[in-house]
Amino acid sequence: MKLVIENQILAPIYIWSKIDKASEVFIERYDNYNKRTYRNRFIILSQNGPLTISIPLKKGKNRNLRFTNVQISYDKNWIPNLKNTIKTCYGSAPYFDFYFDDLMDIFNKKHNSLFELNNELRAFITKITEIDTPINFTKEYIAEYHNDFDDSRDKFNPVKDLKNIKNSNIKKYPQVFEYKIGFVPNASILDSIFNIGNQTALII
Repeated sequence: MKLVIENQILAPIYIWSKIDKASEVFIERYDNYNKRTYRNRFIILSQNGPLTISIPLKKGKNRNLRFTNVQISYDKNWIPNLKNTIKTCYGSAPYFDFYFDDLMDIFNKKHNSLFELNNELRAFITKITEIDTPINFTKEYIAEYHNDFDDSRDKFNPVKDLKNIKNSNIKKYPQVFEYKIGFVPNASILDSIFNIGNQTALII
């Protein structure tokens, strides 16, 4: 089954599971930006539970913009705060030292467009997990896909996932704060990367 999905940033593990199982993936290139989606949000786990990280965007009617034109805002220096937050959440994770610097190197490039940032982060994840599903971009906007396509565009979002955070078929793996908040399956794939490294491939 071919998967069509919007361009997401550090998507949850269960979405990466869909990517891994697809025969081919098409990242939507011609859609408009929608707020409160995985386009610019991802969920990590803190000692107090799930925490949503949002990438700041330049002011304007982003909702009516083609996603490839949406620009990241650096009016406030949010990258040090992101670095400290990730370090607080995962500094004691077994694979933190293996991947943290490379991850922050990507953010420190200060990409102009969210599209470019998401693409580089996706390449970072596929390299670690060794997911070899062919990933391409759509060549035009198609309202509805049929036959052997799984159209998953805008079928998932952080708001709903936070409400149903424990509803998932993802295999259990060790998490930093599991002793305190229990196992949470719907976090960003960053959670498994820091906790079990390239063994993430075994749970998706």
